[in-house]
Amino acid sequence: MIKTRLKQLEIKITELASYLQISRPTMYKFIESYDSGDKKEVNTSVVKLFDYIESNPLIGKRNVINYILTRMTETKDVDSEDVNEVMVTIKKYVSLNPNSEKTQFLKKCTEQSQYDLIIHYLIEITPLFKKKKLSDEEKVKLEPYKKIIEIYSEANKEAK
Repeated sequence: MIKTRLKQLEIKITELASYLQISRPTMYKFIESYDSGDKKEVNTSVVKLFDYIESNPLIGKRNVINYILTRMTETKDVDSEDVNEVMVTIKKYVSLNPNSEKTQFLKKCTEQSQYDLIIHYLIEITPLFKKKKLSDEEKVKLEPYKKIIEIYSEANKEAK
């Protein structure tokens, strides 16, 4: 059963739904249909993913995520040259700095979804760093970031 296999791999259904960009209820429906043998009710690419998971007992969570990223993601909104440029930049950074905190963070971001909200927040506030004058709303939006910087700076001072 795919539901059992996902638990073994420590893949949460909400996490998998997020990776596949489908709703959680749809994912539950797909899992139920797949497990009952009614594969025609499941998206073809999801059936292939589930078949891959079930037929490879030695794979881990990382393999499943890699499968999704390499075989199932759609790039209709992204120019492939832009994607290649980003990938080359990341690969170069990681190869030059394999033990850096940034490399560790990039790795965690690809393996876990718990950072997704933080990443979204950071992307949202990044343009604000370049602005000379911020609105009151933008200042409020930056408060959590400022608090993190303050806490981290204090911790570093104490460590020295």
